[in-house]
Amino acid sequence: MPRNNLPMGALAGCIALALLLAPNAAMAKKPKAKAAPAMAGAVATIDLPPGDEVLPDRPNAEAVDRNCLLCHSSETILNQPALSRDIWAAEIDKMRTAFGAQISPDSDDAILAYLTTINGVRHDRWR
Repeated sequence: MPRNNLPMGALAGCIALALLLAPNAAMAKKPKAKAAPAMAGAVATIDLPPGDEVLPDRPNAEAVDRNCLLCHSSETILNQPALSRDIWAAEIDKMRTAFGAQISPDSDDAILAYLTTINGVRHDRWR
């Protein structure tokens, strides 16, 4: 004799109902995780290179000053390894597409001329 008072048919029906409802229960919307509360008074900051910095006066330096010094320091620019014009052109394109740099396309030739003539020349040897 069964230990519970339910007939076997009712028990089987309960199990079948539970199995039918189980997928729907799993698909029920889960509550969204709450976002971490913002810290009062917190402000994100970005350290940019000094705004009065310019590159040594050489041909095409002004184009690099206008387009590159917004994100890169002169020290960073002047200490780049010797790269070909094609590689520098790809780097300029990457700055535009990957990082959203607002580099004027009219400046590409001047920037490329500058970057390909400073290759490997140490900053302190320019002054």
